[in-house]
Amino acid sequence: MCSENVWIYLYELNDMKNRDANAAIKQGYQKFTYKENYVYDKGWDKYAEDYSQLLKPGTTYYLTKEIAHQIVSEFLPGDNGISVLDLNCGTGNDFPYFLKNGWKICGCDGSDGMLNKAYEKYKAEINNGQIELFNGKLENLDEQSFGNRKFDLIYSITGGYSYIDNETFIHVNTTLSHFLKENGVMITAHLNNFCLSDTLYNLFRFRLKSIFLRLDKNLNVNIKGVKFRMYLRNVNELKKLTPPGLKMIRTLPLLVFTPPYQTGYQPTKLLYKIHRKFEMKLLKIPFFGFIADQIVTVYRKT
Repeated sequence: MCSENVWIYLYELNDMKNRDANAAIKQGYQKFTYKENYVYDKGWDKYAEDYSQLLKPGTTYYLTKEIAHQIVSEFLPGDNGISVLDLNCGTGNDFPYFLKNGWKICGCDGSDGMLNKAYEKYKAEINNGQIELFNGKLENLDEQSFGNRKFDLIYSITGGYSYIDNETFIHVNTTLSHFLKENGVMITAHLNNFCLSDTLYNLFRFRLKSIFLRLDKNLNVNIKGVKFRMYLRNVNELKKLTPPGLKMIRTLPLLVFTPPYQTGYQPTKLLYKIHRKFEMKLLKIPFFGFIADQIVTVYRKT
């Protein structure tokens, strides 16, 4: 074989390897299969057990979910025929709300550990077809990820968008628009780059390093031994990232004067009721999105 043919052969071989590698990435969005004796050793996998136990009444995490579900109820009827794509579903902490409404759920997450815990909690609903689980990361999403499925609601209230850069953010939402029904709605939450209650709580606890942490916008964080890059965005930045195919119809504040659960704040029963009452009222005032823990964006398909 002459030298020129050798180079052509090596180029084609390398190209085939690249195509195979890309195909392997695309195949990341597949139906999830439960893994017995799974080792939850690092990253989000290691966090899965704790995450599966967060949904406890009376906690700030529970309040976050209550508010998020209130938002959903304002934009979607309680019909039994609703189909939901729960993106970054984790261990399925939003599933009880969807199941209570009789909705059909397609849950997706990039962590096998999270999905394993979700399977253990909702095995019966998975077996009877109420819930499907898919494994896949946001950055690998494409128009074939969920086949021909179309959803009435695409939902992501976990902060998962904070782990992708702006270019990937636009790609993800553009792709998701293809899975949204004509009258469907997409509701996603995003960690704000400034949270007043977070700042004040850390100040009162003399956590000086944490006071201005969010203002950095791009944070290096360590999740159970694995390093991640976080991208925090304010209301104006989120509006600029609206892609073709979607129309942003609302931005809403999620936790304005209640310290978020990651601060460790644990309200008494009385304080919880007060927080809940105020947060439900403040939810209707978009301005508070500039100081809230999270900003909820609501889109419809154009």
